[in-house]
Amino acid sequence: MNSSRVVIADDHPTVLFALNNLIGQEEGLHIAANFKSSTELIRYLRDDHDNHVDIIITDFTMPDDSLYGDGVRYVRYLMRNFPGRRIVVFSECINPSLIFSLYDYGVAAVVLKHHELNEMSVALQCIRAGEVYYPPGVNRDDLRMFNKNVHSISPRELEVLRQFARGAPLKKIAADLNRSIKTVSTQKRSVMRKLDIATDQLLMEFCLNANLF
Repeated sequence: MNSSRVVIADDHPTVLFALNNLIGQEEGLHIAANFKSSTELIRYLRDDHDNHVDIIITDFTMPDDSLYGDGVRYVRYLMRNFPGRRIVVFSECINPSLIFSLYDYGVAAVVLKHHELNEMSVALQCIRAGEVYYPPGVNRDDLRMFNKNVHSISPRELEVLRQFARGAPLKKIAADLNRSIKTVSTQKRSVMRKLDIATDQLLMEFCLNANLF
């Protein structure tokens, strides 16, 4: 198996150090570059004509970068503009809905930061073998069920979700959609049940990142 070229983007120096130390000991992996922002990473990828990057390891949350930002929008930008690279999202996110969204967009791995760092080695081995890595507790069946549940959200429920994502209270949503508050509340709870989301905060986080609209 040929050596794989890896680039790493994370805004925390200690994380970059730990990943470099770990990956530097992995046979068949070569660290080509490190970056502290999504802008630096994307600039490098655009200029990388001679030495093709095989694997991109990137943090999910890099909020200080105003050009490309972070989150699902940033990951989707990488997928769309740099096809052929295997993307590993290194994240603190524990919201299953967001994790499933990332796989739905085509990432090769999501490695959770609260797990042992050696999980990154497991993920990279899976990727180099042509497989998709799922973190402990997540599998293909979960992803298929999530996609089924997302697609089961009705157009009327999606209207409520769209208004909710804009910060509108239930009373205003009901007035704008010409429905009762009880109906709107029921439709919102139905969406949360389908997505297995327990709180309004997590639902808002999902709305802001999932780009359903």
